[in-house]
Amino acid sequence: MIDVCLVVEGNYPYVTGGVSQWAHGLLGGMPDVRFAVAHVRAEGAPERPAAYDPPAGVEVVCIDVEDGEVVPPAEAHAALPDACVYHATSTGTSGEVARRAAAERGAGFALTEHGLAWRDLLMAPVAPKSHFVRPDLAPRMTPQERARLAADTLHLARGAYAEAGAVTSVCGPNAAWQAAAGAPRERLHVIPNPVTAQDPAARCDDGGFLTAFVGRVAPEKDVETFLRAGALVAVERADARFAVVGPLDQDPAYADRCVSLAAALGLGDRVTFTGQTDPQPWYGRMDVLALTSLTEAQPLVALEAMAAGVPVVATDVGGCREAIGAAGLLTAPGDPQATARAILRLAHDELLRARLGAAGRRRTAAAHNPARVLGAYREMYERLAA
Repeated sequence: MIDVCLVVEGNYPYVTGGVSQWAHGLLGGMPDVRFAVAHVRAEGAPERPAAYDPPAGVEVVCIDVEDGEVVPPAEAHAALPDACVYHATSTGTSGEVARRAAAERGAGFALTEHGLAWRDLLMAPVAPKSHFVRPDLAPRMTPQERARLAADTLHLARGAYAEAGAVTSVCGPNAAWQAAAGAPRERLHVIPNPVTAQDPAARCDDGGFLTAFVGRVAPEKDVETFLRAGALVAVERADARFAVVGPLDQDPAYADRCVSLAAALGLGDRVTFTGQTDPQPWYGRMDVLALTSLTEAQPLVALEAMAAGVPVVATDVGGCREAIGAAGLLTAPGDPQATARAILRLAHDELLRARLGAAGRRRTAAAHNPARVLGAYREMYERLAA
């Protein structure tokens, strides 16, 4: 029997992103814990090569569920390996699969939510990624289909909250929403994302003023607003340069639209679309990180930038305000003018950039120490397995 079966949905180890990076760090950070990964995916979804190499000894099993259906088949959990603890990384399909396995086998059940899928379906202008292994499904949803999916997801979330021995979130605002939806406060905990400090001396100057977006190029990240803001900044700064650092294959139609928009805005060779790449070297090159997301929990890329001493401009959504604090500037979502003003304010004030960068390093060192975060999960596993 293994110690912990991590139940993920449409991400690790096949798709990059904040949740996948968190999962990889969790698996690698506890070499003495025997892990397995159960990857819930849409039936008929195209096979993807692994984006991460799980640590040695970590078995990955795939659980197929019907496209667009959040309630898994009655037997879906049968394919999960026996474990002392089942740890789901979202509510909805994966949470229900883990809940059933734990209940049937008398095991511990933990639930960690980064974003809140049920709330995003109700509130966000785009469908959350977690329920769509095939992103092309989301734009075709009717309001009625979206409402049904939201109701089903919330129903499953409430069931998971009621039965989980521990419910965690990465940020305070989401924990408050979990409690409002029925998560018992005595079992509710905030465990932030971990981030490793970087040496600011490693930063290099490529010439010009570089503002970068880091993340998957997908509608919920609103890269179009980043590009429109960039065009406004470029009018004021002849040395302005931009980079979109992240995969283009998670929603190819949207990525194509963004590349076309950059050309139409006249950004030309001022903007670089990197595609899938390691973002770490980019933190040493950028002057500002700009996130224009429509929905976020606790954005890991913002924490990584802060740890590298890079000031952040981000939309005031989800846990961004709590995460960034005095290390950046917040703007309204979907507002390229506000984003451009914030970037220009930083571009024109070197002392402000230095002050915010130093604040980011202090903040991440105090609240996001990897050893402390892993210790919190270890304590949770030990308690639930007892």
